[in-house]
Amino acid sequence: MRHHSAFILIALLVLSLLWGCALSGRKVATEEEIAAQQARAKLHLSSRTDAYYHFLRSRQLLYQNRVKEALSELEIAAEADPGAAYLFGELATFYLRQGQNAKAVEAAQKARNLDPESIKTRMMLAGLYSSLKQTDQAITEYRAVLDLDPKQQKARLWLASLYAGQSRYEEAREVLNELVNLDPENPVANYYLARMELELKEYNEAEKYYKKALEIRPDLEMALMDLAYLYELQNRDDDAEGTYKKILKFDPENKQARSRLGDLYLRQNNYRGALAEFQKIMDPEDKGLEMRGKVGLLHLELEEYDQAIEVFNTLLAGDPENQQIRYYLGIAYEEKEDFEQALAEFDEIPASGPYGLKARLHRAFIQEKRGDVDDAIATLEEVIENHPEEEDGYLYLGNMYETLKRFDEAEAVLRQGLKMSPGHQRLHFRLGVVLDKMGDRQDSIVEMEKVIAMDPKDANALNYLGYSLAEMGIRLEEAEEFVKRALQIKPEDGYITDSLGWVYFKMGRHSEALVWIKKALDRLPEDPLITEHLGDTYQALGRWREAQEAYERSLRLGHENPEQLESKLQESKKKANIEGAQ
Repeated sequence: MRHHSAFILIALLVLSLLWGCALSGRKVATEEEIAAQQARAKLHLSSRTDAYYHFLRSRQLLYQNRVKEALSELEIAAEADPGAAYLFGELATFYLRQGQNAKAVEAAQKARNLDPESIKTRMMLAGLYSSLKQTDQAITEYRAVLDLDPKQQKARLWLASLYAGQSRYEEAREVLNELVNLDPENPVANYYLARMELELKEYNEAEKYYKKALEIRPDLEMALMDLAYLYELQNRDDDAEGTYKKILKFDPENKQARSRLGDLYLRQNNYRGALAEFQKIMDPEDKGLEMRGKVGLLHLELEEYDQAIEVFNTLLAGDPENQQIRYYLGIAYEEKEDFEQALAEFDEIPASGPYGLKARLHRAFIQEKRGDVDDAIATLEEVIENHPEEEDGYLYLGNMYETLKRFDEAEAVLRQGLKMSPGHQRLHFRLGVVLDKMGDRQDSIVEMEKVIAMDPKDANALNYLGYSLAEMGIRLEEAEEFVKRALQIKPEDGYITDSLGWVYFKMGRHSEALVWIKKALDRLPEDPLITEHLGDTYQALGRWREAQEAYERSLRLGHENPEQLESKLQESKKKANIEGAQ
């Protein structure tokens, strides 16, 4: 309508100009002057008329889907009337739809220059600048729009987004705060302000604005999703779970919410709950890896091996070359103790592939389980030969020799691994354990100290070192400190709890030792060594009958050195009987 009115006004102005000259009381123009005025008016009117004709022609061609001709007509129209902002705005829109962004920018710039107060033109130009990564120019245009109309919601949201993209979070927050102040009941404004607070890690403020957005629109799913994510960041798992369930109540088909709820259950080790959620969104026709892979792994974790095998076989049918899925299929067969099929799957995996090393290690495990120890050793030696840079081969072969009590060979393999990886923490730890079993406790301590130097929070090394020092009866204050540090990291660990009790025993603090050793037995009631420690502590306290009972129980639990324990038992029996006779 604005364009049509403009052409009518032009005609009226021209007519009034002509009539005004005729009726004016001023000096009468000469015939030549009148002719010149009429020629200029006719030329001006003719240009506008031509422009309007080509504009209408462009519209008609566009309705007929003759796009190329329509664009040509529109270009002619703009050329005929280069002062018409509207035509350049239309031309910019046309170019934009055709993906000719450079031409769209040029036309939009002309339209803006001709009509600087056109919000529509400035918004289009800002969007073009943004798509071309000309962020500063886009920001300038959005700011100009807000100067023209401070309540322009889209301009504020886009401006805030651009500021955020430049990490100018405070400016983005200011823009969004202004929007909320202008329209406090606008759920979208509150939502985006909450997102900015979340980006700034202002979690309390973020929660406040998310809740405000949801107070206005309780079914605003994007706010609910973000709020659940915020709760997860704060380890408020119950709140996150409740929020995801609320989303699913509104929209049971929301796959993203159900997937996140499943992932939340995974982190909580609620594998059954995670499996239930993933199965609800798994398309039976979809052979994709991600969701089906998760479902298969959950069946594996839940020891539902047949279901895991079915899922992995289905995935392999769609992608026979997928080494990762074949690896997990092999593990499922291994856990089911179908060793022949497990070996068949592992052997299908190329040795040089990303899962080749793991497959060969599992082959060795299976061989060991079947009693084929020499074959298992040969497999691990092959692993080391083919993957000399990988520490796992040395670790597992060293562990196998250690289990077989072939400690010299275990030491040699671990030292060979350390030549390849001098700073490898687990290799140093296992070497320390092997040296200890070989009776070289001093060198074992050196290895454990190396591990702790690499990682001061390695609870296993701290505990091992502290217990070793206590066993040797040296550096007992340091031993106490090491074990306490380990216990801070793993406060529920029964073995570390026992170590602290044993340190106190060696320090002669027998009453404190009894408290900690009893705590350890509460956590590991079937451990024969801790039970022996309890007997030793009762013996040191002169509680012979209780010591006798502890030693007897330790023997029943299968103590590895029954001869030594029998000697303690007989001593306790003798003194208990003497005590009873008195």
